[in-house]
Amino acid sequence: MGTKTMPHLYECGICDGYHPWTWNGDCRDDANRFGAPEDYEDARGMERGTAVVVGMSERVAADEEG
Repeated sequence: MGTKTMPHLYECGICDGYHPWTWNGDCRDDANRFGAPEDYEDARGMERGTAVVVGMSERVAADEEG
């Protein structure tokens, strides 16, 4: 059985941007809204293509789990 990789970002269904997985706030917060996963990777000094991105439904489900 493999280990599940923790997402870095989720694609927001409200603003169509990308937010860090651990962030929960207002979509107008420019410091936590990215136009593309690559923008997040660049801002964090990550290698391109390494950010794990999920949909908003997965983020909402994680919030409901507790």
